[in-house]
Amino acid sequence: AERANLSRYFAPTIVDELAQRNEPMGGVRSHNVAILFADIVGFTRYAESHTPEEVIGLLRNFHGALEEAVFAHGGTLDKYLGDGLMASFGTPTTSASDGANAFADAFAMHEGVDRLNHTRAESGLAPVQLSVGIHYGPVILGDIGSERRMEFATLGDTVNVAARLEAATRQLSCRILASDAAMNAIEEQSLRNRYRKAMRLRAGLKLRGRREAVRVWMG
Repeated sequence: AERANLSRYFAPTIVDELAQRNEPMGGVRSHNVAILFADIVGFTRYAESHTPEEVIGLLRNFHGALEEAVFAHGGTLDKYLGDGLMASFGTPTTSASDGANAFADAFAMHEGVDRLNHTRAESGLAPVQLSVGIHYGPVILGDIGSERRMEFATLGDTVNVAARLEAATRQLSCRILASDAAMNAIEEQSLRNRYRKAMRLRAGLKLRGRREAVRVWMG
């Protein structure tokens, strides 16, 4: 049962290690993590014009590609969100590579979706467009729910900002939108410079529900 529960969040390679701990996810706490949201652009329109079998088939293939990328880069699959997902880097424990892993995962996700689109094109199906938002900062970690159903949760303003960055990709016509805080969380300078060259800086982006504008990187 422990392994089955943990496999919802983590790659198979680390499930056995976590299952041996008394508190595999740790107690209630707060620390800095990278949060990533990924979503299918235009999914509502797609669902309205396709059969239930086609919709579920697309989601299974899409989620499979994204899940593989998350686990390959040391991420935690926090939850599926209909046509998207939320992942964290730095849970249940932090590492110096959390920021870099989030960016690597974002680009790997797009590579996975590109491969999925190639397969869809061979079957005469329309391509899927992916959008990703990344932010880095403090979050609250802990179990929520009732005695009948508990779930490990990652909560706080950092999560909200990451979700709003993902939504803002439509406004800016980009595939990846990361905060300056997320970029600065990449500790290795050469790697950080590589991502800066691969993306474009934009200052003064206003996000819904926030008074101060934020600096973001567009990819």
